[in-house]
Amino acid sequence: MMEQVYTGIDVAKDSFVVATKLEGKVTTTLHNNDRKGISGFLKSLPSETWCIMEATGVYSLQLAIALYEKGIKVSVVNPLQIKRFAQTKLKRTKTDKVDAVLIAEYGERMQPKLYEPPAPFMRKLQQQRMSLKLLVKSKRSFLNQLHALAQLEEADKAAVKACKAVLTSIEKQIAELERKMQQTAEEHCQELFTLLQTIPGISRKSAIELIVVSGGFRNFASAKQFSAFIGISPCINESGSSIRGYRGISRIGDKNIRAMLYMCAMAAKVYNKACQELYERMVAAGKAKKVALVAVMNKLIKQVFGMVKSGEVYVENC
Repeated sequence: MMEQVYTGIDVAKDSFVVATKLEGKVTTTLHNNDRKGISGFLKSLPSETWCIMEATGVYSLQLAIALYEKGIKVSVVNPLQIKRFAQTKLKRTKTDKVDAVLIAEYGERMQPKLYEPPAPFMRKLQQQRMSLKLLVKSKRSFLNQLHALAQLEEADKAAVKACKAVLTSIEKQIAELERKMQQTAEEHCQELFTLLQTIPGISRKSAIELIVVSGGFRNFASAKQFSAFIGISPCINESGSSIRGYRGISRIGDKNIRAMLYMCAMAAKVYNKACQELYERMVAAGKAKKVALVAVMNKLIKQVFGMVKSGEVYVENC
């Protein structure tokens, strides 16, 4: 039986560095992050290779899919896991080659789960979501600029006109992207999309967001895993007998999904009976309202995963 070969890949925008660990020796190579570069890399891979790379969005997606379709074992790992692994090894030097070697070591030590590419419609939704996030961020920037101009006694009319024109264009593009995302969700996962919206507090937009971030609920086995991934898991701070307490949530992951869930929780504490009871019970016990809202966010995730698992429409407990 041939020795398992662990290959760490550090992916950047235009290139990727490969570190291959075989028989105790490590070799590194550099490849262009395009079709030609990926094709050449695939041809150079030895048999029994296990490739490990960080999740870097669109930059790693094409390579990960190419490896998967060629039948090569590949794992796509959260960058934070690699960072924590590097800290345990007290690594100080950071270069592309060092990172690639570290990723290979992580794969050998941790044996991460194998990658399964998202369905084509899910890739479409992910790309639309990324563009939507950028548009929303741009809209916020121009709104702030308009607000700043309004504070001036003599704001330049041309500057104000330009900001308003850009804002009008951005708002149209946002509306169009949201329409396209809803259309994609209805065409390819209508049942799931509809089921999610039966939970009081989960809107049409938040249902789409949950579907995209969770990979259609294929990427997570439980609500607890998903909560940890998006950074709303409570952090307990205990050490010996003198330090005991709660120090908030981890805030790891995408802040956009947390912000969306926070707004869902605001609605759920009024219209979702189970969430309302939880919120009121915690506030009555002296907990801060924000802490109670985080608990409601986690409760919503539990309701979502329970409903997805059962495949049944949400029914409020009487």
